[in-house]
Amino acid sequence: MKEKDREQVKKEKKVDNLINIVENHTRTERHLEQYSEIGDLEFKEMARDKQKVREEQIHELKDQLVGVDKEVQTKEDQLKGIKTRYEFAEGYMENNKDRMNQEDLKNLKKKQENRKDQIESLEEDR
Repeated sequence: MKEKDREQVKKEKKVDNLINIVENHTRTERHLEQYSEIGDLEFKEMARDKQKVREEQIHELKDQLVGVDKEVQTKEDQLKGIKTRYEFAEGYMENNKDRMNQEDLKNLKKKQENRKDQIESLEEDR
């Protein structure tokens, strides 16, 4: 497969992923609105946490698809954003680790390790 074809396939997968995340976000938001009077408070909180993660994923995918150049962003902005996502994900893991699918938990931990490495790298470049 040619490099151009691979890039096109990658973009198509990102678009598909973005569509899927937006649909899930919309559906969950609708359920939260419709059933706000009933349901377990713990599950509602978990759904809101998932919504925040989805919103972050939507933003990241959108930036990737439109070709936002990460170098345009200052290193301080990058560091601040990564730290924010790291702290949020840590809280999410702590609050939901007992209810999370083990594969999802493993993936989130790996993502956190990558974020930690990015933070350290950006702080060294200061």
